[in-house]
Amino acid sequence: MLKRVLQEVEATNGPIHTAELSRRLGIERSALEGMIAYWVRKGRLLDGEETDQVCAPTASHCGATCSGTANCAFIARMPRSYTVPRPD
Repeated sequence: MLKRVLQEVEATNGPIHTAELSRRLGIERSALEGMIAYWVRKGRLLDGEETDQVCAPTASHCGATCSGTANCAFIARMPRSYTVPRPD
């Protein structure tokens, strides 16, 4: 099953969210997260954690003026995604 997780992410063009990968493989997200963590530790998958926040500024405020993402009211949490590292 570990190989299937890696193969499915490799076959995807771009990042894939955990929920979509779980649906495609027919396995529980909790089990999938452990398998993904294994491939991230091995360097075969990249964790999209750094890109899973999106600033949604309003007309009167900008996300750039916030004191950090933890305190910003204009940050939306996006589903976590994973991708295959690109060769340098």
